[in-house]
Amino acid sequence: MFSSHDGNTQFFIESRFLQHSKHSQPKNDATEVLTSDIYDRNSVIGLFDRMSRSYERMNIILSFGFSTLWRRQAAQMLHSNKTAPDVLDAMSGMGETWAEIYRRFPKAKVSSLDFSPAMVAHSKTRNEKRFASQVTVHCDDMLESRLPDASFDALLSAYGLKTFNEEQSAVLATEVARLLRPGASFAFIEVTEPPNPVLRALYLFYLRTVVPAVGLLCITDPTEYRMLHRYLHNYGDGSYSVAAFEANPLLETHSKSHFFGCARSVYGTRVTAE
Repeated sequence: MFSSHDGNTQFFIESRFLQHSKHSQPKNDATEVLTSDIYDRNSVIGLFDRMSRSYERMNIILSFGFSTLWRRQAAQMLHSNKTAPDVLDAMSGMGETWAEIYRRFPKAKVSSLDFSPAMVAHSKTRNEKRFASQVTVHCDDMLESRLPDASFDALLSAYGLKTFNEEQSAVLATEVARLLRPGASFAFIEVTEPPNPVLRALYLFYLRTVVPAVGLLCITDPTEYRMLHRYLHNYGDGSYSVAAFEANPLLETHSKSHFFGCARSVYGTRVTAE
């Protein structure tokens, strides 16, 4: 697609790069993340704030178009014996998962939680235009939220696990156990590196080269989308998320690989006795 023999395509990309460079923010704003702790709270907030204009499209590209399917599969892992369960969309981004929650539980009382103000602003617009403002939207940190204990019958989260390191993943599991009522269900889905070496090499090339190039065509700094490659490379097959949830005695945890290891779900139930 981006062959050096295709002069028109190369000229178009270079023109977009020059156009972006003239109007981009100061260098230390978008590129400081490359040299900072990528799991630092403020770094993650800044990254997703800057990506908010194009993140939904890029998430589809990043997952080869499977992002919606995987969200739906994760939602189907949730269960509740209530007709109108309280459901939390954690690390909710722009509310891309809400349709799947309502597909699973048509009468659900949905709340969302994300700490990126720009993402939350987009989600509020989506809430008003598409969901008649039914969703209760919170701008807060999942690792230390002000939501009360035992508030939810189900918790769903898509594509947020990679932004936590091992220590933060253990804190996340503790917060999930705190927020869920006994017997409640949870499900996370995340893109992972496939174990097959040939498929992994192709996927890493795609993340390193194609995804930033497409981000550039979306008039977005490609530096930010290269960061997604760093998160995913560090995240690997997602095993440390699974280990963090399995280590929590209040959570009965299972995991499943999707599409030859290109994604992993972590799901289960909040146990009824402490």
